[in-house]
Amino acid sequence: MESQNQLVALARSATAGDVRALADLLVELEPLVVRTARLVVGSGSWAAEDAAQEALIDLTRGIGNLKSPEAVITWSLRVATTRALKVVRRERLLSLRRAPEIDTELLPEVAQDSNDDRCRALKEAFDRLTPRLRATAILRLHLDLSETETAEVLGCSPNTV
Repeated sequence: MESQNQLVALARSATAGDVRALADLLVELEPLVVRTARLVVGSGSWAAEDAAQEALIDLTRGIGNLKSPEAVITWSLRVATTRALKVVRRERLLSLRRAPEIDTELLPEVAQDSNDDRCRALKEAFDRLTPRLRATAILRLHLDLSETETAEVLGCSPNTV
């Protein structure tokens, strides 16, 4: 990902209506958005890919509402997390009507060593978290956001985080 200053410059140009800057900004933010959606929704699910694409569309549509280009990363994480949580809720409702569809080709390979059981247990525990708790863990532990930044992304107080 480009440096923070370059992202801010792209965001500033994109909010001013520069279509090329918006395209460049989306290219730079896409890996972060996709990774966040996959982690919140759950790996191996087409719903995670849908959430990421919908989040990128939300970013495109909402770029004119970005008040502070300096907050482009936090804003994009908030959009991605919000969209992923909506997709999780939608998928839960759909799963009541049908069996969940998981593409095993998208599941990560687990290393074949003495840590297999530990890795599997950790993944199972992580997958059992509610989507909101999973999002909190991802933002704090995986993306290394502060409590304040995580609270801003999730729309809650730092004490809640």
